[in-house]
Amino acid sequence: MKNMLVLAIGLDHKTAPLHIRERLAVGRSEFKEALMALKDFVPEGVILSTCNRTEVYSLIGDGGAQVEELKGFLCQLGNMLPSELLPHLYILHQEEAVRHLFRISSGVESMVIGEFEVLGQVRSALQEVEACGGASLPLLSLFRQAVRVGRRARMKTGISRNPVSVSSLAIDLAAGIVADTSRSKLLFISAGEAGKLAVKAASKYSVSAIAITSRSYEKAVALASKYGCDPVPFEELDRHLAEADIVISSSGAPDCIVKPVLVADAMQARPDRPLVLIDIAVPRDIHPDVRKIGNVFLYDIDDLEAICESNHRFRHTQKERVEAIVEEEVRSFLSRWHALQAVPAVKELVNRAEEIRLSQIEKSIAMLDLSEKERAVIDALTRSIVSKLLHEPIAFIKDGDGSGDNIRIAREMFGLDKQGG
Repeated sequence: MKNMLVLAIGLDHKTAPLHIRERLAVGRSEFKEALMALKDFVPEGVILSTCNRTEVYSLIGDGGAQVEELKGFLCQLGNMLPSELLPHLYILHQEEAVRHLFRISSGVESMVIGEFEVLGQVRSALQEVEACGGASLPLLSLFRQAVRVGRRARMKTGISRNPVSVSSLAIDLAAGIVADTSRSKLLFISAGEAGKLAVKAASKYSVSAIAITSRSYEKAVALASKYGCDPVPFEELDRHLAEADIVISSSGAPDCIVKPVLVADAMQARPDRPLVLIDIAVPRDIHPDVRKIGNVFLYDIDDLEAICESNHRFRHTQKERVEAIVEEEVRSFLSRWHALQAVPAVKELVNRAEEIRLSQIEKSIAMLDLSEKERAVIDALTRSIVSKLLHEPIAFIKDGDGSGDNIRIAREMFGLDKQGG
């Protein structure tokens, strides 16, 4: 059995612009297909896709061939050439990969520090791979602990106090642009989690009307009834675009649903009234060319970064406490990981020593005329010698730092991988 390490490969808002990130984004309805495609490249893996990142977590052996395979998978996923994608990728191994995932689930790697949505997205990644059987226990354990770490970080610190989300930042951005929100009509294109958060955030502002539309009219009705808003059939989007002052969109559609011609038609009915469009979807819901239309102001998720600065300063005092929790959890995970990885090597070493001991005893006893008592004495003596000789090698294997180096050295030193069985 080869020693296996955790591998993480992907990109996020720090390494790749939006037009690259959106090509790798995996929507909820696309997860099963993406996980099935991943199996053509590596035996197992977990895909984590959020509004600001797409990553794959897998296991890597000593050869490291999986890295190139996963690069190929991501290129296929985004329909991109290696020259387009590879400059934006990061590759993390073992401790770095574990720490990175725990930091994500704790909210300290998010554009909005401490936001809650990312923990749900880590949980969803786990549920998706569990449902299709796409990962074995080591990776599942990693993601299960990541969920626990995220919960613990939020319970033990103030990292998520006064919750802020990308959706609420979008509302704040819109309120800062529009002269008088009390006379503004809001239209939300989303009845999912982002839509719920945006509607809740809008309640702190006085607005004249709020409408909700979704590709699923039933979902729009359910959300609208909960918050006292107006549900809008998706087929009537053009008419309501013409009536709205602020539009916030996060539909989860695989392609743009608000195209320039739709906005241009809407603006003909209200040429002197500005229209603020805020697209927090990845992939984007609103085509970037709508910026060319007069009196239309489009902002995407990358435009929210400047607003995040004040949020970063507010929560920075809690960040160190979260990072201390993450480091504790990383050590805990790697300790258990190494213990599991060490078991096969220890068993193989003990079995190998026992084979040698029995073989040598048989050869020696065959040349001697010994009683049963004498045979038992020799058996006990050789067992004791082997046990004492193996004590230090076994301790060396078990005392590794989680990198697998001790196990690998022991295998090479004792020739465990050269045995026929």
